[in-house]
Amino acid sequence: MRRFCALVLALTVTFIFIVSPLNVSAVPSDGILRNQSQGEEVVNLQMRLRDLGYFNYKVTGHFGAATAGAVRLFQEINGLSPDGVAGPQTLEILYSTAAIRFTARPTQVSEFLPVSRGGRSSLGVMVDWFESGRYIFPRGATARIIDLRTGRSFNIKRTGGTNHADSEAISSDDSRIIREIWGGWDWERRAVIVEIGGARIAASMNGMPHGYEAIGNNAMQGHFCVHFYNSRLHVNNRECPEHQAMVRRAAGQ
Repeated sequence: MRRFCALVLALTVTFIFIVSPLNVSAVPSDGILRNQSQGEEVVNLQMRLRDLGYFNYKVTGHFGAATAGAVRLFQEINGLSPDGVAGPQTLEILYSTAAIRFTARPTQVSEFLPVSRGGRSSLGVMVDWFESGRYIFPRGATARIIDLRTGRSFNIKRTGGTNHADSEAISSDDSRIIREIWGGWDWERRAVIVEIGGARIAASMNGMPHGYEAIGNNAMQGHFCVHFYNSRLHVNNRECPEHQAMVRRAAGQ
């Protein structure tokens, strides 16, 4: 009798799991995809953003900072409010034939090359981030960063960001130099020169890796922020006074 009862109980539990599978999706019931959402809908979102040129990372089904940045860029280019949240209006346009693809706009870097006056300036040129900076330093591009105070330099790659350049050290040696300049990982904003394509752009950078990362084996976990003139923070879409002060210092102002 006990064996019979145990068998019935086991069959009942099995039946419940078969007809009522656990819901492992973290997509909210309102259908809005936002930070920390995960599941098949996020996979579809990332694949569509990738097809349109906005998402250049591995499809994971997890809605994190990289996905939010891609959504924000899509919204900006498609005339929507750039909040990084994939709501009904954003999704409707995203999956429609009216969705605008992301194409990096060619920029005349020569416009920002230093004019020769018998010597090379140690300062940078003020370049508006939204008008030109994000095109001069597009996602996937590499640049040499020169710390204005010490003159030391290292190499970085822009791996994301919309309101400013989320960037990472290319190698472990570059990470080591960053730590030596900042005296360890630190949020201090420093005036730097972004050297790319012969142009020297006035910028500001912090030395604290945080958030997502795209480059492995570089002795740092996460990315750091590089700001140009008029760039903004991702968290509140506002300019950071400390970063903008360092940008002006890098331009000699």
